[in-house]
Formats: sequence, C-alpha cells, structure tokens
Amino acid sequence: MTTMTKKALAASLKKLLEKKPLSKITVTDITRDCEMNRHTFYYHFRDIYDLIEWIYMNEAERYIVGACTLDTWQEGLRRLFQYILENKKFVVETYVFFQKDHFQQFIHKHAVRLVNHIAERELPDLPLSPEKQRFAFDFYAYALEGIIYSWVKNGMKQDPEEIIRMLSAMIEGTGEITLRHLAEMK
Repeated sequence: MTTMTKKALAASLKKLLEKKPLSKITVTDITRDCEMNRHTFYYHFRDIYDLIEWIYMNEAERYIVGACTLDTWQEGLRRLFQYILENKKFVVETYVFFQKDHFQQFIHKHAVRLVNHIAERELPDLPLSPEKQRFAFDFYAYALEGIIYSWVKNGMKQDPEEIIRMLSAMIEGTGEITLRHLAEMK
C-alpha cells in the first residue's frame, strides 16, 4: 500500500506539472488531485522536494534498469534518454527549479553505473585500486553528466542515438587504454 500511495502522489505531481510550474504547486494541490489528505502526504514525504527525489531514485531507476540486466552501456544510456524524453516536463521543471540537484544526483548515479558496467564487461581482471576506480568512474560519469545536461538545457533537440554513437566512438577503445594506464600507474 505504501508504494501505491507514493506512486499516486508522484503521478499527481507529474500531472500538475503539465498545467503549471513547480513553483506554483503545493502539497494541497497534489493531495487534492489524488484524493488523499495532507497527513498521508507527510506520512510518506517531508515535502515536495522529498517526493521529487523519490521519483528520480525509485520510479526512474526501475524504468531505466528494468527487470533485466543491461547487455550494453549503450542500452542503459538509451533507456536514460528515453526516460527523460517521456518525462520531459518533469525533468525540465525539476532541473530548472532545483538548480539541477536532484537531476544531477540521478544522472551521476546512473552514469557511474554505466561506466562500471563497461569496466566489468570489458576489463574484468583489471587491477584498479578502489581509489583509482572511483577516480576513473567519476571522470567518465561527470563527462556523461555534462553531455546530458547540455542536451536537456538545449531543449533535447539532438537525436539521442547520435549522442550515443558519438560517445561510443570516443569511449570504445580509449576507455580501455585509459583504465589500463591508470592501473599501471604507481
């Protein structure tokens, strides 16, 4: 019942975002829309920001990762772009309203997951210390974040498949070389 309630509150917030900006939406608006009382909202979330974080960290994560494992990092990135496009109003409003905080955390988490997927699949025996691994993952994750931010900020006009092809051209091969150099570094 708790998950269903959270999903209903999330759906109401997204529905309301189609009609007005986030800055004009209140908890009362959300609870009225899904026919719940304010106490129910506050039982599950501290505030609207908490609801937004839940949406990114739960709903979106399930959508992107899904029930199956990813065969390629490109598939994971494709799902991320698809989620953003299907939830364009929500992403744009929360991106603008929160100066990227929740969206940035969400993107970084998935970027690190995608980079980790590349390393595990392509270089399973690479002896990287935890510090070097974290450094490499952050390096590629921040680059990926920047690409996605730019895409969102510029109105999501560029075809995601084109972005994925360009990233593949840059990462395939060079990523392996970079990680090997990092592993060999004293």
